[in-house]
Amino acid sequence: MAASSGRFRHRYGRRSALSTLLRAVGWLVAVLIVISATYVISAIALGAIPVNASFAETPEGVPIYLRTNGVHAELILPTRAGSTDWSVEHPPSHMRSLAEPLEWVAFGWGDRGFFAHTPTWADLKPSTALMALSGLGPGAMHVEYIESPRAYKAREVRVSPEQYARLVAFIRASFERDAAGRPHRTNLPGYFSTDAFYDSSVGYKFWFTCNDWVRKGLSEAGIRTAVWAPFDTALFYQLQKIK
Repeated sequence: MAASSGRFRHRYGRRSALSTLLRAVGWLVAVLIVISATYVISAIALGAIPVNASFAETPEGVPIYLRTNGVHAELILPTRAGSTDWSVEHPPSHMRSLAEPLEWVAFGWGDRGFFAHTPTWADLKPSTALMALSGLGPGAMHVEYIESPRAYKAREVRVSPEQYARLVAFIRASFERDAAGRPHRTNLPGYFSTDAFYDSSVGYKFWFTCNDWVRKGLSEAGIRTAVWAPFDTALFYQLQKIK
């Protein structure tokens, strides 16, 4: 009788522990769903609210472009415009195989580990994404010389020299620099023959993504953009509203 009672308590204890574990997993899944839904809803709502709503393009201003691969947005600037020559800080010798700088240069920012392990979206692993979202890894800047912005899904915006200067200052401040003030190139191989990676002074966070880095640059330059843009759609939506 005592042995039977002991087996009953053992089986009941195991069922109780399993039930507790399942409830905990259920609560965890529910919390993750709520957080994800709140994130997306907030992105949509804040992406629809403009910053610098009165911005107007300068007809004869400096042309810049915003490009995207459908997920990740980057800024495209003239290699040489006014007093800015990007080939001085990012010479062709930094690229894998480039003899002379091309007419345009693209700047993107993100998590260094994500850049290193995800050359294509087919290479994306959950562990890589989670590490990037944790904010524990360092950031990196991606610099790529290109022949024409129109070869990509891109939106042109004409800005004044003052606005362009502020955008240049923002981009330059995103690079980690050595004692001589030069941007520090990483040992990460580029994706193409015309690009390179550099260390960044900015760290990735789940609320500050590669696209929100672009948004911040546009905002600081006085160009119309969104209040928050973790996804690239808000960036293009606001640029379409420019009158």
